[in-house]
Amino acid sequence: MTIRLSTRISIRWGDDSPSEPTTTLVMSVDGYFMDLRVNKSDDSVDWAFAGRREIVSQDPLHCRWHHIIDSRHIFDPDEGEFENLSNGDSLETGSMSCPEKGGVVTPYEEVWRSIQPTAGLERGWILQREEDDGSKTITFLGRVGSVFFAMKQQPPSGHLTVRREELQTAEAGSDKAPQWVTKYHSGNATLPSLANAGLLNFPDELTWKVGDEVTIQGQLYTVRAQHS
Repeated sequence: MTIRLSTRISIRWGDDSPSEPTTTLVMSVDGYFMDLRVNKSDDSVDWAFAGRREIVSQDPLHCRWHHIIDSRHIFDPDEGEFENLSNGDSLETGSMSCPEKGGVVTPYEEVWRSIQPTAGLERGWILQREEDDGSKTITFLGRVGSVFFAMKQQPPSGHLTVRREELQTAEAGSDKAPQWVTKYHSGNATLPSLANAGLLNFPDELTWKVGDEVTIQGQLYTVRAQHS
């Protein structure tokens, strides 16, 4: 599948019991991804990162994620294998640094559930921009269906600013127009916003192709992935 929006149901570290301390949403479009994990306890960013996804093998499905921006400043690739569960969810297994165990590399299991895009919005894209002012600040923008992400960081140690918006559609019988609503925002850097601009789509969004350079609210981005 070339586009995917998924939420995490649980994570298990080693022999610990499964739990889900975050609200996690991940969008994937072809070979690129954006991943936002927000702590339920205090609404802070647990982890936010974006970059390139590599398929190592198909059977079993084995993926490797190359982090281009990362709120934890972890830029070594991480990887995991996937298994389909009987209820339609996916089980991801692997090993990675566990913050709750002092950063010790620990086996993990994550259960993921796909979210189907709203009918008529089965499309997605991911854009990337690197500032040309010498700062090397990188911004990712992404959309899958009715979810929009924006993330900006000056790697390798800069603070990451993130925004998540959702497209709210009118209920049956209502004459209220669809509109984007900001669901989460953290950080001080300026980020493009569909909600703040009062837009349903960015200009010419439906005509974008991979490799195109497109202007978003006065800044130039490269289309890294696109599916429609």
